[in-house]
Amino acid sequence: IFMVLVCLVVSFSFSAQASREKDSHEHGAANVMLAMEGEKLQLNFEVPSESLIGFEHFPKSQDQRWYFNEAIKSLLEPSKLFSIPADAECLLVGINVSQSLFAAKDEHGHEEKDEHGHDESEKSEIHSEFISKYHWNCEHLDEIDSIGTQLMNIFPRIEEIRVRWITKNNQGSIELESKDDRIKGWK
Repeated sequence: IFMVLVCLVVSFSFSAQASREKDSHEHGAANVMLAMEGEKLQLNFEVPSESLIGFEHFPKSQDQRWYFNEAIKSLLEPSKLFSIPADAECLLVGINVSQSLFAAKDEHGHEEKDEHGHDESEKSEIHSEFISKYHWNCEHLDEIDSIGTQLMNIFPRIEEIRVRWITKNNQGSIELESKDDRIKGWK
């Protein structure tokens, strides 16, 4: 019985992971995870590169490098992406912006090879994401009943934002479409 339970748990884990990977990479859709606890507010933003810059490969032209750099600059300015109520008195204490294009390289900068010596990127379609994590300390976290967002205005290729939140009292989700600009629902 124990082995059957272990096998079920493992198969559900793999199934859940595959589902998350599929859901996390849909062109035109972005994911935001919001967590509030104590005095801490954390926002994680994940989006396919195509939805921000129009391509998912290494920047090849001067224009592509410009779009890539502009996306990074925008992601490094969370006050332009998200507006937190001033009454909450939040102070930004951490930013982490990453791009998965560079994850396919090994630590020496070489493309990863399969057992036949082929580049992994040649075998499958390239998928890359931008992932941004923002952390604030807030004097009055309970004053936050919604957070404004300009993500769809700044990045017009984003058509839908799937938001999940966790607070000390509940958890839930909301989907923002078109020009929706408020993340809310936990109060």
